[in-house]
Parts: sequence; C-alpha cells; structure tokens
Amino acid sequence: MKNIIKVLKTFCHTFLELLFPESGVCFICDSYDEEIGEDHICDECKQKLKFIGEHRCSICGRPLELGYIPDKCHECIKSIHYFTKVIAPLEYTGITKDAIYKYKYGKKAYMYKALGHLMVQALQNEDIEDIDLIVPVPLHRSKLVNRGFNQAELLGKYISNYFNIPMDSKNLIRARKTKIQNKLSKKERRKNIKGAFKTKRSKVFEEKKILLIDDIYTTGATVDECSKVLLHAGAEEIVVLVLARGQGSGNRGQ
Repeated sequence: MKNIIKVLKTFCHTFLELLFPESGVCFICDSYDEEIGEDHICDECKQKLKFIGEHRCSICGRPLELGYIPDKCHECIKSIHYFTKVIAPLEYTGITKDAIYKYKYGKKAYMYKALGHLMVQALQNEDIEDIDLIVPVPLHRSKLVNRGFNQAELLGKYISNYFNIPMDSKNLIRARKTKIQNKLSKKERRKNIKGAFKTKRSKVFEEKKILLIDDIYTTGATVDECSKVLLHAGAEEIVVLVLARGQGSGNRGQ
C-alpha cells in the first residue's frame, strides 16, 4: 500500500510540474524577465551554454580540436556504430550539466520545454529529411516509477509535436534493469547495456527512418544498443538526437 501511495504522489507531482505555464521565467536559473520568450531560457543562461560548433565528428558529434583534419574522431575511425549520426547542440558541461541534473533528478519535468527547444533548433540546422518515426530511449519501469517520467520521452513528444512526426514509446522497451552507466568504463558500459532492450511489435519499425531521442551521449553504448535492436527489427536507418554530448573516454578528436 505504501508503494502505491508513493507512486501516486510521484506521478501527481510530475503532472503538476508538467503544467508549469509561467511565461517570462527561465527554466534553467528560475529568474523572471518579461523579455524571456517561449524558449524559457534567459539571455544570461544562453550565453553560458556551450554550443558545439561545425568542427565536430560527422558520426558521433564529438567536438574536434582546431587543426584536426579528418571529419571523424579517433573513436569513430576505429569503431562501427549502428546509427548513422548523432546530432547534439551542446557540450555536456557547466550549466548544461546542471540543467539536465535538475530536469531528471529535481522533479522538474516542465523543463522539457526549454531543453526540447534547443534540440529542435539543432535538428533544423541539419540536413535531415524523411524521418518516419521518433523513438525515445526507454527507462526501466523501476526507474520510471521512482522518477515519475521518462526524460527522453518528454523531449521526444516536444520534437514530435513541433515537426508533426509520429512518436512511438511503447514498442522499444528496456527488458532488464542495468547498473548506472556514469560510473562505468566504456567497455563496462557496453557489457552492462548488452541485451537490455527489445522490441514488442517490431512491425512498427519496419522500413522506417528513425530519430532516436536521449538526453546525453557519452560513449554511445546506450543509443548504439538501441539502434542495433531497432535495425534488427527492420528499421531502415537510425539518426540519434540528444541534448548534450559528453567527451566519453577519449580526448577531443583524439
């Protein structure tokens, strides 16, 4: 009974946070300014965000050092991915890192509006056409109950509504609980996540160009595993869109 009450309180709290409607409020720093627009980010916070420039890996989106000549980072030169490319507007550092933590662990579900807007802008700047379906990276049900929402799913809904692209969040599922990835090495992450996802009605993915949504890309273990499962289900191509790109296990462009 206590667990049921806890679950109901969590979802009620999340529902109220989703309704956070105030205009003129920065969802990142909580400051008020009537000049703040529908993106819900003040000018000061925008200046602190570290955007990834054009000099980045053409596959995983990692920022590359100036003077680094190949269009692929060292990791992507020696590795094969199941996705075609990663689109990420921001580096996972500073105010971006704090905002994502606040969004996921501070019960601030409404922040998807501000963070999703940044992802929409990033997608508009890319030559991406004919996306058939948006798919968020799923959470295990135990984590979903504890958090009250799937951060990737809320971002996916925002992007889906903006571009009028259908989203499916029911047929790619996390089949087993995994360890927290951020404490693991790249090799450990891939081992930890292997076999963690499966599809239910695989037919919905057949011959589809899929936009896979998550909040952070670090080593790529999670989105790579999801992409593999989706391709095996008959998907034609996977493009990954995340809010922020971490540096993973390697140096920039090395």
